[in-house]
Order: sequence, then structure tokens, then C-alpha cells
Amino acid sequence: MRENLVKRLLREEAILSSLSKLDYLSRSQIQKLHDLSGDRNARRVLANMSPFISCFRGETGENIYYLNKTGRERTGAEAVRSKTNQVGHFLMRNDAFIHYAGNEDWKNEVKFSVPNVVTVIADAYFRHNQRRHFLEVDHLQHMNKNHEKIDRYRKLYDTGVFQQKMKYFPRLVWVTLTENRRKQLAEWCAGMDVVIHLWDEIK
Repeated sequence: MRENLVKRLLREEAILSSLSKLDYLSRSQIQKLHDLSGDRNARRVLANMSPFISCFRGETGENIYYLNKTGRERTGAEAVRSKTNQVGHFLMRNDAFIHYAGNEDWKNEVKFSVPNVVTVIADAYFRHNQRRHFLEVDHLQHMNKNHEKIDRYRKLYDTGVFQQKMKYFPRLVWVTLTENRRKQLAEWCAGMDVVIHLWDEIK
């Protein structure tokens, strides 16, 4: 009995930690990250965690979970989250996190700046296969914004700051929604070390 209780508490702590790190998670993402077998079992586990988490229905009909006030206090999370129409951006980033093996060396919203030259805020920055990567999520944002972001990465490359420190410039990874958007991003990123995923390919 005690063993089951400890196992349940450890699982709850792990799920709360993931929500603290990733902000929002769909039920299926939590299942993948924490090996919750079937849908019914996942719903039961998450229902039992209701004192610490809140949820709303996403566009696909799946529940999206985030830490409530009690959950933030338990985990020490500072970011206050609530129901949002922008959740697709977070879910796309989370699927990239899962696709790249839930890397512990993963940080969201990382700012890189060379004074008086360029500033870039990457959606995520992580290590995979002994190599650093920038992640950018294109969730139906204006394509001119994506073009501007790519231009800033080129300016960052041209400074040589990363090459001096690490002997290479990190790979740029995009996650986007449609083949047309992928082709446009690929055209703008020509000559760069880039990988462009469709969201459906990494879910």
C-alpha cells in the first residue's frame, strides 16, 4: 500500500514538474512524457491531480492542462498561466521537446544578444546529439515576422560569436503547419544549417 502511494506521489511530482517547465500540456503529451498507459487511466490520474492543475478544452477536443495557484506554489513556478487561444504555440513547442527525447538540457524563450548588433529570442535552445539547436515555432504567425527572425539569426551568425566559443553555429530547427510554409521557410533559410518539421510529422 505504501509502495503504491509513493509511486503515485512521484508520478504526480513528475507531471507537475513537466507543467512547470513546459507551461501547457495536452493529455496525450502527458501520456507520452510519463508513460500513462490508456486514455482512461490518464484521465483518472489527471482528475486526481485537480487540486494542483486546471484544464480547458483545446481545438481538437483534447484537454489542455496547466498549473493552478496551488500547483505553482507546490512546484515553485513563477509564470501564471490561464486559458489562452495561443496554446497551439506551446503545444507545438512541446511536441518538439518530446520529439527530441525530452532533453533535460532544454530552455524556453532564451535571449541571445550582441550589443548594438542583434538580439534574438529563441523559442527554445537545446542540445541534441552533442550539438546545440535553436527552435522556432511557426504557429500561423505572419510570414514577414518569420522572415525578420531568420534575418536576425543570419546577423547573429555573421558576428561569429558562437563559432568562436563552440567552433560552430547551432542548427536552426523550425516547426510549422503546412508544406507551403515549410517551402517558404526553407527558401529564406537557404545556406543555413536548418531542419524544418511539419507539426504532424513530430506529433
